[in-house]
Order: sequence, then structure tokens, then C-alpha cells
Amino acid sequence: MGTINLQSDFKLSFEKLPRTIRLIVSKNNEEWICRKEKLKNLYSFAEVDQEHLFKGRLQLLKSDGKINIQVKDELIGAISNEAFKEALSKLK
Repeated sequence: MGTINLQSDFKLSFEKLPRTIRLIVSKNNEEWICRKEKLKNLYSFAEVDQEHLFKGRLQLLKSDGKINIQVKDELIGAISNEAFKEALSKLK
């Protein structure tokens, strides 16, 4: 499982499941929110000019080479698009 530290006490983790990838946002080392998605859809989001991924409580928004992580309409952190792709490549 790969983990990227966000601002404050938040972390974004990637857990490989048999058919999907589970994105987990942790707050103070406790699982706060998660979302399952296929790896090809995550790659597609990172590669193409798609600006938005997911609807609901967890959302990924891409702008200016960064991916903003939003939970419940509140920005909790941002990572570079390259760091996101690197984390996905470790899941193959």
C-alpha cells in the first residue's frame, strides 16, 4: 500500500484489491473516507485533460499540474500529478 502525506494530519493511501484500487484518506492515522476505482480510470484521470474525478464526499480535482483532494467540499490537500502517477505505477 502506497501512502502520500498531505497537509496537517491527512494522508492519501492506495490499496490494491483484486479488481480495483481503494483510495483511502486518513486523518490522525485513522481511516476517514475511502473510494474504490479501477486502476485504468485513475490513470485516465491523470493522463487526460479530465479535471474532475468522483462525485460525493471524496473528490479529486486537477488544475495546474496538481491534484486537489477535497472531502465534503473542503480542500484537505494537494499533490503533484507526477506523484499521483508514481503512486499508481507502484500498484501494477
